[in-house]
Amino acid sequence: MDVPETLLKAIKSFRCSLRNSFYCVEHDVDVDGVAAGIITAVALRRTGYEAEPCAVERAEVFAPDSGALVLTDIAVDNEAARAVDSALKKGVDVYAIDHHPWAPGYRERLNAVVNPHFCGVPKASSWNAGLLAYITFRDVVPDYDWLAAVSAYTDMCIAPWSERLVERFGYENVKAAGDALTAFIAVKGPSELDRILLNSTKSIRDVLRDDRFKKAKYVFESAVEKYVRSPSEHALVWDEGKKLMVIEAGEQYNGLRSVVSTRISVKPEFRDWVVAVMGRDQKSQDYKVSIRCQDWEKRVNVGELARKVAEKLGGAGGGHPAAAGMRIPGSKKEEFVKTLHSLL
Repeated sequence: MDVPETLLKAIKSFRCSLRNSFYCVEHDVDVDGVAAGIITAVALRRTGYEAEPCAVERAEVFAPDSGALVLTDIAVDNEAARAVDSALKKGVDVYAIDHHPWAPGYRERLNAVVNPHFCGVPKASSWNAGLLAYITFRDVVPDYDWLAAVSAYTDMCIAPWSERLVERFGYENVKAAGDALTAFIAVKGPSELDRILLNSTKSIRDVLRDDRFKKAKYVFESAVEKYVRSPSEHALVWDEGKKLMVIEAGEQYNGLRSVVSTRISVKPEFRDWVVAVMGRDQKSQDYKVSIRCQDWEKRVNVGELARKVAEKLGGAGGGHPAAAGMRIPGSKKEEFVKTLHSLL
């Protein structure tokens, strides 16, 4: 794996800066986030530190009272930026392994950061967090290469620098394992997956053979398939002129929106469409939206689009050029649809 020198320099700085006895490793709730959190926590433990992974929604990032905070697959902006501010005020060291653009001014305030956006690395967002965590600690956790490969698949970040890693396990095996882990997170939750990955599941073969993952996949896939099979039947907006669809998903499974939006957007007939899938957040009653556009270079950078729409509605949003997300107030569903439509 060819790793740019500037990224290797950031990794060396990250490793050399570790000085705390305990690390709270907060990670996003998708497979890439879980992979980054688990790999980082296991590596820190094997290096001689205490470390605990903690799955958090990006809006729920918190500042521990002591020790150190490591953010993995969580952009330092919006709520996460406020949590970082709080941690720094408490005297808590803050580290990050991430592949998203950040709010300005935070990189310099953290103890150490591994993020290709700050290293002049081309196509920085394609260095997904699970892969970055693995590269950071690969001498300590060589046996977690399979989890890095699965995270690259699920985050749609198979690129020249990760392709050989995926090929090591076979694309079909990586795909099947990624889909199974995604389904398990949706049905059982990321914290339960953390527990299993720490204690019993140690290889891609374990994932493919485990009945717990098979059952979760069946339940989740049944919910996903109805939207992917007939998206127009579930659309609030279906505009063939603007090539925009907005779908409201009734199921509350975590990750359903992102999986549905991704699978629809990769269909040949919809690659140049903007695909938005929204649903209620059970905790806050806000709407959470996943938005995709595979041919974004010809259409629109949906990361920027999500940020603009969310800002207009008093929410928060952003992400990658081809895949992004946002949270909007529950009372602004109709306004969201109109705003999104008007900006295309």
